Amino acid sequence: VQTDAQQVATDKFVFNLPDYENVNHVVVFMLGTVPFPAGMGGAVYFSFPDPAVGQVWQLLGFITNEKPSAIFRISGLKA
Repeated sequence: VQTDAQQVATDKFVFNLPDYENVNHVVVFMLGTVPFPAGMGGAVYFSFPDPAVGQVWQLLGFITNEKPSAIFRISGLKA
C-alpha cells in the first residue's frame, strides 16, 4: 500500500510508481475517513513518459463515495 501522495494542486495528488514498466494493475481505494463532498468523486489518471511527445496522461476511471475502490489495468498503456 502506497500512501505517500504528493499534492501538486489543491485538488490533485500524484503517486510515483518507480517500477511502472513491471506493474500490470493499480488499485485505488478510499479509506472512508474523509469522504468526497456529496455528488463528487475523483478521476484517476495514469501518466508515463513518451520520448516522442513527453508526458502522456491516460484517464483510467474514477472513484466515489458509492464506489470507493477500483482496479485499473495499466500494462497495455505504457510506451
